[in-house]
Amino acid sequence: MGKRARGRWMVSPVAVAAVPVGIGLVGNLATGTVEVRAWWWAPATWVLTGVLVMVAVASQIARSRAEPPNREAAMRHAAAGLRLKVREQWEHEAVLRGVRQPVPLRVRWSSTGRQVSETREVVLDEPEATWQDLPFEGDVTQIVEKFRCLPHRQLVVLGEAGAGKSVLSILLTLGLIERSAEDDPVPVLLPATSWNPQEESVRRFAARRMAEDYPILAGSPEGRGLADLLMSEGRVLLVLDGLDELPPESQERALRKLDEFAATGRPLVVTCRPREYQRAVDAGRWIISRAAVVEIMPVDVEQAIAFLSHPEPFRHRWEPVFAHLRHDGEGPLARVLSTPLMVSLARTAYRSATADPAALARLDSRDAVTALLLDTFVTSVHDPDRPAPPEGPPPRRYTPDAARRWLGCLALHLQLVGRTELVWWQLSPDLYTFNAEAIRARAVTAVAAAVGAGVMPVAGVVPGVAAMFTVAATLAAAASGMLRPLWPHAYPPYAPTSYAPDRERRRRLLTLRAGFGITPGLLTGFIVGDPLTGAAGALVVGLLTLVMPFLPSRTRPRGTTPRATLNAAHRATAVAAVQHGVTAALVFAAATAVLAPAATPWIPAVTAAAVHGWVAACGAGLSTWIDYTVIRLRLAAKGLLPWRLWAFLEDQHRRQTLRQSGTAWQFRHALLQHHLAATPYTQHLYACARQGDAVALGRIADRLVEEDRLEEVIAVLGAWADHDASGTAASASLKLAALLAEHGRVEELRVRAEAGDGNAFAILADLLKRQGRIEEAIAVLRPHARRGAAPRLARLLARQGAVQEAIDLLHAHPDEDLDWTSTLADLLARQGRIEELRARADQGDRAAGDRLARLLAEEGRVEELRARATAGDPHAAHRLARLLAQEGRSDDAVTLLLPHAVPAVQCVEAHAVLPLLSRLLTTLGREEEAVTVLRAHAHLGNPVAVRLLAGRDLSDDHGGAGW
Repeated sequence: MGKRARGRWMVSPVAVAAVPVGIGLVGNLATGTVEVRAWWWAPATWVLTGVLVMVAVASQIARSRAEPPNREAAMRHAAAGLRLKVREQWEHEAVLRGVRQPVPLRVRWSSTGRQVSETREVVLDEPEATWQDLPFEGDVTQIVEKFRCLPHRQLVVLGEAGAGKSVLSILLTLGLIERSAEDDPVPVLLPATSWNPQEESVRRFAARRMAEDYPILAGSPEGRGLADLLMSEGRVLLVLDGLDELPPESQERALRKLDEFAATGRPLVVTCRPREYQRAVDAGRWIISRAAVVEIMPVDVEQAIAFLSHPEPFRHRWEPVFAHLRHDGEGPLARVLSTPLMVSLARTAYRSATADPAALARLDSRDAVTALLLDTFVTSVHDPDRPAPPEGPPPRRYTPDAARRWLGCLALHLQLVGRTELVWWQLSPDLYTFNAEAIRARAVTAVAAAVGAGVMPVAGVVPGVAAMFTVAATLAAAASGMLRPLWPHAYPPYAPTSYAPDRERRRRLLTLRAGFGITPGLLTGFIVGDPLTGAAGALVVGLLTLVMPFLPSRTRPRGTTPRATLNAAHRATAVAAVQHGVTAALVFAAATAVLAPAATPWIPAVTAAAVHGWVAACGAGLSTWIDYTVIRLRLAAKGLLPWRLWAFLEDQHRRQTLRQSGTAWQFRHALLQHHLAATPYTQHLYACARQGDAVALGRIADRLVEEDRLEEVIAVLGAWADHDASGTAASASLKLAALLAEHGRVEELRVRAEAGDGNAFAILADLLKRQGRIEEAIAVLRPHARRGAAPRLARLLARQGAVQEAIDLLHAHPDEDLDWTSTLADLLARQGRIEELRARADQGDRAAGDRLARLLAEEGRVEELRARATAGDPHAAHRLARLLAQEGRSDDAVTLLLPHAVPAVQCVEAHAVLPLLSRLLTTLGREEEAVTVLRAHAHLGNPVAVRLLAGRDLSDDHGGAGW
């Protein structure tokens, strides 16, 4: 009989050794068989006994593997439970979305005409016809029946935004569950947005997401998750909604992985927008080989009219719209109402008696119709006179303006983070602020100061300061992600960012566990003023932490709702705090009794419980919740979010502005999300610009320019450039000057230049120079020579032949920046003033050294070049090496260059020699040596070496393609 057949537990050698020892010690102590008169014997025995027993139990738990006696029965039970949960979830969502209305919109679909699918022979085993001759088609009511007719049960559904892909996925999922047998795969609808195909296979992604969304799959027979086992055994029919929501660069890889997954015979349904799917196919030359690919057809005018005609008593309100649609079937309104989403939203939006649908017919652009329709929808669902739903709690009363502002803030968050799923632990700290890190630092300081203020009056200044340090350091460590591997199921879930062998990963985890146990103990000793007790307690707690289970499975969500994740986070925090706090308290109480019997043991015990509990709680998710709370309260104080955010989110779900996707919220559609985020995004940019964000200011200007609001953008930039004290004045000045120049507004630019705007006079001078008005450009720059304009003015003077005047100007306004030194070196070289160049080169002027080497090479002064190269001048070495290479002496050239290519932290000088050296080494067949040299410089951040290694810029920077 095998090991598993004998029972559920694998007996640990530690338990075998520790339990008898612990029982023996307890028995001897209790009976007095072993008599020791030392005062420390009893507490020490009890501490040792407790430690051994805890180690034994922890080791036993860590080694145990729960294995049901009947694995097949367990899989069947898990599949049945999953089927029930999926059905409950999507039936509830279907009711809220109204997808099973008495008068549904009968959307049709048919085989796509795009070149993105295999032939009928491959997909349907029917070689006698093509998709055009005999299309695979139907309507939403037939999708289940048609899907079950597919031999391979693989389907791709294409449709434009709002075409009804998600609704079709819900209907297919529910229909398959209702008609499925016990052994049929369970259809599971998952959004694709959280999949990273660069790092996860289809199976791993689906298993991870199922485990997150369905807590019943949290078990782990054989050390593997139930979700992973269900996927591996083909007991799940994956319905992947929204492939187009992945980043464009990931869609090609996703399609390839989906085909590899489907090639194993697994059933699969994928939805995507047509253009994105076509692009992914064209880019990767890859398709899902056995999948039927269908495309949802647009809603025609008569379909839209038939749907909007119900309920019958309100049909008369729509008559002007119906007349307009029949008259202009290709106009903006007809195009907007060509998708099921917009038709459905229209019926909901104009259900209110105060909303007039005829207003839609008076608009002349598609964007205007869409905007009015979405705005009216949000207003309508928050109408206080709207009938309450027959089931569930009565809706809360939110004004349409407040609801729109709060929904806009959430939509803005999703836009900034590039997601469509709203989860509480990802609430962006950057909303309406450019100083998110400063806000976080102030919050940490406030929490630490509050703790210190509470400790100092009781324990004194030093313990108070130690407590403040402990709180702040713990929050910083938790925020950095340092503690996340200890609680991988906390929020946000932990995923390694780098891969290492199992042995290395285990070593790192043990080191982290030991540090997690020891560090708080040492801090405890410092706070209570007893370093010896702190060190002893820290050592014992550190040993216990190495084998103590971190109870991850007890803190998973208990439901498939977004709020369940928050409740799970609270439980995880509480469990971690109690588990580690109580353990540390017992250890420190015993350590105090042994090492300091005259001291009161409860003080170190309570302190240890507080410190260890705080560190454990932060690692298990408390710091994430604190971040979320700080962000939420800051936004609520500004009126950008409601104070009771969760109540608002659940209310919006019932009002159909949000939908639930597993344990996350989503807006009803991406169109609604983008519309609601438009105004808040502008407000966000202005808020950040006022705080000194130059990038935000640039985006404001770009948006105004795109909208042809030139006068407005000039006024905005002018106000910022002249009066702003946040740090964006310089950026606004530069942007404004460039904009005025771009639009040829020379006089306005001249006014700003005469007023002292440095960017204005520089850009005006460049504009005049391009127009050939050199004298005017010189006149503009002369008054500003002291303000950094000297190099620019000198170049213009030299262009007019006044080289000596240009040199004198530079000497009169010395400035050792690169522009100044390069301009002076060019002018000196132009006049052949070698002595002055030599003097400046000897003083460390790199530009002068480069121009001097060029002059010496042009004049054939090889010996002087050689002397300077020998003295360590990289520019001379570079020029001399080029001469040697032209003479066919490549080996000598390499020997000359190698000393100047030694890697150093300051590797600017190596820029000149690396391209030529790598060319020469390659020519001589010494490719490995060239790569070694370049890698050494690339590790130090040398951009030239990085480009050369990447295979770009292989020509000599200073000499083109030749030598």
